[in-house]
Amino acid sequence: MTIVDPRMFDAMQLREARRHEEALTLLGQLFDEADSEPAPSRNRFFMTMLEWQFLLEVHPPAQSPLRARRDAQVERLLGGAEYAGSTPGEAGDFRRAPRFFLIAEMNELLGDERSTWETFKKLDAMYPAQAHSYAHVALDAVVAMRDYALAERYCGEPLDLLDAVNAGAREHPLFPPQRHPPRLAMDLSNLAKAVRIGMAILRGRGEDAEADKLREALLAGLESAELSDLARRELDEPGTITRVVVERQMAEEDRERAL
Repeated sequence: MTIVDPRMFDAMQLREARRHEEALTLLGQLFDEADSEPAPSRNRFFMTMLEWQFLLEVHPPAQSPLRARRDAQVERLLGGAEYAGSTPGEAGDFRRAPRFFLIAEMNELLGDERSTWETFKKLDAMYPAQAHSYAHVALDAVVAMRDYALAERYCGEPLDLLDAVNAGAREHPLFPPQRHPPRLAMDLSNLAKAVRIGMAILRGRGEDAEADKLREALLAGLESAELSDLARRELDEPGTITRVVVERQMAEEDRERAL
């Protein structure tokens, strides 16, 4: 269970009171404290990044200190510190917050896909094992920057997950009961993303017909009409699956509270 620092509620109240600079100072403090811990988890940064996103929507100057911290994270990553925190950590330590994940999240808030792409290119040259581990996070930015050659090296076979998704659909509901992970939806989202990246690479090479065939292969290959429709919507509007799952979970929680 994630324990939220009570100061996070102070930051929210400061933002709502339009005391934006005070909120920004507090968020910076919370971020820096997390990064100075020996081995912070990804959850340790989650609420801070979420509240920073809300602050950016009403206070654009919050970009500058976020960008400065992003730059510091990039410098430490390329200096060999794979994980956030004050201790090095070991490759594959899934309890730790990977620094590249944090950088990519900060760049998403800043609208800076170029930074994610440039950082990933350097990882590819300097630390190829890390690049392989984090490629799935970088590929959207790599494709957005039209570096199709780099994307193709890491994208894999777009339809690799198709059989697993069909098998999962026979065993697991798309919308499981409360407090059960939406495993099928997550797998479908990953499959749709792989196909979307594969289509972008093909179109970038001028192979529009092949891109259309890949899309049709996905939609026709899904045995469930419900999954096929949801995959189509995800291809047209990335993030649809996550939004649908969250909306369904929230509706279930409202129904439970009403009982």
